[in-house]
Amino acid sequence: MTVSIELRGAPASTIDPEFEQALAQVLGAAIEHHQKNEVEEAQALYRIVLDADPAHADANHNLGALALQQRDFERAVAHFEAAVGANPDQGHYWASYINALTVSGQTSAAWVALEIAQQRGMKGPTVDHLIQQLVLSEKAPAPAPLAAPAPTPTSAPASKAASAPEKNDAPVMRMAAPPQQQINRVTTLYHQGRAAEALDIARQMTERFPKFALGWRAMGSSLHSLGRTFEAIEPFSRTVELEPTDTESRKVLADCLRLHNRFADAEAACREVIAQAPEHAEAFRILGMTLQSKGRHQEAETCLRKTVELTGSVVAYSTLGVMLLDQGRLAEAQIELRRALEIQPDYGIAHENILFCMSHDENVDADALFAQHVSFGEQCEGPLRAQWKPHRNPRNPQRQLKVGFVSGDLFHHAISTFIEPIFEHLMHDSGIEIHVYYNHSVNDDVTARLRQNAARWNAVNGLNDAQLAEKIRTDGIDVLIDLSGHTSRNRLLMFARKPAPIQASWMGYPGTTGLTAMDYYFADSFHVPAHHAQGQYVEKIVHLPANAPFQPARFAPPVNGLPALHNGYLTFGSFNRINKLQPGAIALWSELLRALPGSRMLLGAMPPDAGCETLIEWFAKEGIARERLDFRSRSGMPVYLQQHHHVDICLDTFPYSGGTTTLHAMWMGVPTITLPGHRMASRGSTAALSLAGFGDFVAKDHADFVAKGVAWANDLTGLAELRASMRSRCADSPMFQPAVIAAGLSASLREMWRRWCAGVAPAALDVQTPGATARNNQEKS
Repeated sequence: MTVSIELRGAPASTIDPEFEQALAQVLGAAIEHHQKNEVEEAQALYRIVLDADPAHADANHNLGALALQQRDFERAVAHFEAAVGANPDQGHYWASYINALTVSGQTSAAWVALEIAQQRGMKGPTVDHLIQQLVLSEKAPAPAPLAAPAPTPTSAPASKAASAPEKNDAPVMRMAAPPQQQINRVTTLYHQGRAAEALDIARQMTERFPKFALGWRAMGSSLHSLGRTFEAIEPFSRTVELEPTDTESRKVLADCLRLHNRFADAEAACREVIAQAPEHAEAFRILGMTLQSKGRHQEAETCLRKTVELTGSVVAYSTLGVMLLDQGRLAEAQIELRRALEIQPDYGIAHENILFCMSHDENVDADALFAQHVSFGEQCEGPLRAQWKPHRNPRNPQRQLKVGFVSGDLFHHAISTFIEPIFEHLMHDSGIEIHVYYNHSVNDDVTARLRQNAARWNAVNGLNDAQLAEKIRTDGIDVLIDLSGHTSRNRLLMFARKPAPIQASWMGYPGTTGLTAMDYYFADSFHVPAHHAQGQYVEKIVHLPANAPFQPARFAPPVNGLPALHNGYLTFGSFNRINKLQPGAIALWSELLRALPGSRMLLGAMPPDAGCETLIEWFAKEGIARERLDFRSRSGMPVYLQQHHHVDICLDTFPYSGGTTTLHAMWMGVPTITLPGHRMASRGSTAALSLAGFGDFVAKDHADFVAKGVAWANDLTGLAELRASMRSRCADSPMFQPAVIAAGLSASLREMWRRWCAGVAPAALDVQTPGATARNNQEKS
C-alpha cells in the first residue's frame, strides 16, 4: 500500500451554529459511550456526526479507534486517513494512523507516513515509540494482536513484599560471629588474590551469620575483585545496612551502582560517604564520574579537581583527564594524563587514555602518536621481557591450530557484531579450534550465541595478568588474538608476557599496540596501506579482504526517498560521537554550508541532557547560524537509524573518522564525504566507501571535500538514484561478506603458523592474492 493523503486542514465552519451545537452534543454522547466501551451506541452516534460532516476529524479518528479495537484494519486505516487529511497538524491522529498501518502489516506505508508526520513537526517520545513498534512488527510473521488495556496496578501489602525474605518458623540457634580462624582465612585468601576461594567462604559466613557485617563485606569485595560488580551490589548494600559507618564499603557500593547506570543511587551513596568523611578523596572521584555520566559536567569537574587536591595521585589525574576527554577538551585532558604518567611512568591506564586522546587531536601528528605507543611498550612491557619463556607448542605446520581470542566486549557491543559472523564460519573450519578468554562479567544473549561457536570458553576477568598468561600457556594456544587494543577491558599487559608463540591484534583499536610481543596486526589495504604502516606499527600488517565484517541491524528501517527532493534544500548529517567533533572539522563543514546557503546540518548521537553550546559557538565563528543546526540526542538503534531518513549526505569527522557510523549510514542509503589522513583512525570511512565502490566520496583535500558536496547538491537526481541502489551495492562489498573475511583470516593464520614452525620471523602478509604470501614493496595503496 502507498500512502496517499489529501491534506485539507480544518476549514472555517459553514454549518448553522445551532446545528453545530447539536452536532457537538451528539459527539459528546458518542465519546461518553465510547469511554464506557458501549461500542454499538458509540458507533451509531459517530456515524450521525459523519453523515452531517463527512470530514469531521474527531469522529473519523474515534471510529478508527473502534475499528482497530475490533481488528477491522481496513476500516480503521480509512478513518484515520480521513482524520489526518482533515487536520494534518494533529500529532495524535498521525500516531493512530501509523499504528494502524503497523499492526495491519502495512509497514512500508507506515514508514512513509511516519516520515510525512515528522516533516510536519511530529517528534519526541511518540515518534521513538512508533519507530520501535515498526521495527518489532517487521520480525513478526503476522500482525500482532492489539494489547488489551492494562488493569490498574495494585500494591502488595508490606508483609508480602517480594523483596522480603520469608520467615522460617523453626527456631534456630545462631552464634553472633564466625570463628576467628574463618575470618582470618577469608581475609588471607582475598589478599593473596584468591578471590574465588574467598568468595566461597564469605558466602558460607553470610548464610550462617547473616547479621555479621564482615561476611557480607568479604562477599562483596570478592565479587568486586572478580569483576562481578552487579552481583556485588547486594552484599555491599547489606554491609552498610548492618554497619552504616562503613564508608569504605559504601564507597565501593557507589562505584558498583555507577557501573550499572544506577546514577541516582550512586550519587546518594557518595554523598553519604562525604557527609561522614568530608575529605574522602575516592568518594569525590566516584561522585565526579557519576555526575559526568548524568551530564552535570561542571559539578563533575569540581569533584574530580577536589580529588586531585586531596591526593595528587596517578588515579586522580587520570580520571580527571578522562572526564576532560569525554567533554572533547583534548588539550586539557592530555595535560592531566601526562601528570599521571610523571607520577607513575608504567601506569598502563594513563598510557591508554592519552593514546585515545591523542588519536582524536587534530594537532597531534602521526610521528608523535607512534612515539607515545612505543613509550607505552617501553614502560609497561620492557620490565617483563626478561620473564618470557620458550614456547613448547608442537611445530607441525599442518595440524589443527588452537586460536585464542581475548576480549571484554563479547556482549551487546560493536565488537561482537564484527566477531560473531567470523566465529560462525571458523566453527566449521577443521583447521582451527576456537578458544575464548572473556574479560567481563556481563553475559547476555549475544554472549550465549558466541559461546556456542567456541570449543572452549573461559571467563577470565577474575584473573590477574600473570595468572591469565600462565593459563593460556598451559592451554597450549598457538595463535592469540587481542580484540581490544588500547580500549577498556583490554589485557595488553597479559600479552606483554608473551604466553603464545604468535600474537596479533585486531578490530578493537585503530593503531599499533606498541608491544614487541605482538607479532601481527590485521587490517585491510584501505585502512592501512603498505606505505602507511612504516613508522606507525610495531607489528607486521596482515591484509584481509576487509578489516572486519559488518552486519546491518536486523530490523533496520527501509531506505526512504531523498529528503532534499521534498525539502527543497540539502541536509547534511553527522552521527559521530561528540569527542570526534573538532574545530577543524566544523570549519570545513561550515565552508560547505556557506557554499550552499539553504542547506542544513543534522547532528545526531548527542549526549542526553548535555548542552551543545561549544558546537554552536564553533559553527557561529564560521558564520553558521543556530537555526541551520538540528541536534538529536543519542537514542536506541531503530530511532538512530530512522534519523537517516532526514539526511541526504553525511559529513565525516577528522582526524578520527567514522567507522560503524559510516556503515550504518550506507545501509540507510546515505553516503559520507570523508577526508582521510595517514593514520588508520582517519581511514575507516575511506575503507567502507572504497570497498563498496563509493570511492568518489573520498576527498583528496579540503577544497575537494567542499567541491564534492556542492556537486551532489546540484545533482539530486543522481543522489536519489544512488540512495535507492546503495543497499544492493553494499551487499557486494567484502565488508558485508563475513565468509570472505573468515576465509582470509584462516589462510593468514595458517601462513603465520607455517612461518613460526620454520623458525622464520613474522612478515607482512596479504591474503587478497591466492594463498597468504609475504607482501612485496610494490603493493598498491
